[in-house]
Amino acid sequence: MKKYRMMSLLLAVIMVLSLASGLVQAKVHIQFWHALGGHIGSHVLQQFVDDFNASQDRVHVEAIYQGNYDDTLNKYRLAVQAGETPHLVHIYEIGTRLMIDLDSTVSLQPFVNRGDLELEHIVENVLAYYTIDGQLYSMPFNTSNAIVYYNKDMFRAAGLDPEQPPRTYEEFREYAKQMTGDGKHGFGNYAYGWYFEQLMAVQNAEYVNNGNGRLAPATEAAFSSEAGVRILQWFSDMKSDGSYLDVGRDGSALRSAFVAGNVGMRIGSTGGFASTLADIGDRFEMGAAFLPVPEGMEWGGVVIGGGSIWMSKGHPEEEIEGAWEFLKHLTTPESTAYWHVNTGYFPIDRRAMELDVIKELHTEVPHFRTAIDQLEASKISPATQGAVIGVFPEARQAIEVAIEQVLLGMATPKEALDEAAEEVTAAIRRYNIQRGF
Repeated sequence: MKKYRMMSLLLAVIMVLSLASGLVQAKVHIQFWHALGGHIGSHVLQQFVDDFNASQDRVHVEAIYQGNYDDTLNKYRLAVQAGETPHLVHIYEIGTRLMIDLDSTVSLQPFVNRGDLELEHIVENVLAYYTIDGQLYSMPFNTSNAIVYYNKDMFRAAGLDPEQPPRTYEEFREYAKQMTGDGKHGFGNYAYGWYFEQLMAVQNAEYVNNGNGRLAPATEAAFSSEAGVRILQWFSDMKSDGSYLDVGRDGSALRSAFVAGNVGMRIGSTGGFASTLADIGDRFEMGAAFLPVPEGMEWGGVVIGGGSIWMSKGHPEEEIEGAWEFLKHLTTPESTAYWHVNTGYFPIDRRAMELDVIKELHTEVPHFRTAIDQLEASKISPATQGAVIGVFPEARQAIEVAIEQVLLGMATPKEALDEAAEEVTAAIRRYNIQRGF
């Protein structure tokens, strides 16, 4: 009898262990492709994912780096064709139109509508970018804009007030000239299409027609306007007077020159603010300022940059729900505060601004507020919402070629932009035909 009871007890233990094993195996596995390399991806993002995985026992997220933004988008398109998409994919903001048209993702609006996410706490300008036709298609994640980084020590050496950065193109050029000499340049820049988009928005100018492609699918480029010409003429004028350090398309070279104290001002993403400060160390005091606008023109605002996270179709319901749990986790005040403090990207939930960790950071380094203030000062319009076109990567390339042509003296700003606009318009029309627009 005793032996029988022992056997029964052993069987009960085995059943419990088997059940526990089954529960462990039932944990939902979510594959998350992302485009964040370097320290941000391998440490900051990975720690974020690890913390989420440890915080609950239902969902396990595996973050997989897929290369830069272009690489990640291209790999995702191949995955769509193969029918093997990850649950979540991180795509840069200019991929929005193409991602919608691929019809391979799930709109997040139904999840929002069932009360799972309180959008009133999300920064309005951020939502405005990723909301198309009343639908939130993806979750804002690493959100940034472009600001002016400047060397306060170079300002002082040139007799400029380091607390009064330039607000207009004309002031900016004068400041740049005063800081140029002895192997130093007042302004450094690299040919990057995103900066051009930002400077268009500051002038409240649209990049493509039909309300930047938001009122109806865009049919032609609009950036060869007076606003676009002003930008390239501004660059050209500074190149002519020697105050412009031209590094082609090499952003790393520009960053190195700035960190070394050889460039007085540069345009840079807010997403690199924390790492730039760390690289500078005690070499000099860095400042941050709004992007300038041409003299006599009302300052419009900036377009958000960075990326968002999309949820793929075709996965079992429990996996879709698991992916949604992770996306919700991204938007909590604590999560967005962690992201802001460790990277410089925006805290997209306004409530994060009330947390001590952010208050302490902004007290210690007030310039972390510059990008937030600049975004809050931006008026929502089709120009500041940003363009949505399916050929945006090609358009950026065309703009970068135009910038290079002007700086090399191969074309006037108008000529270079007209050629780029013709190329982009042709690409838009081919895309629209293929998509049946």
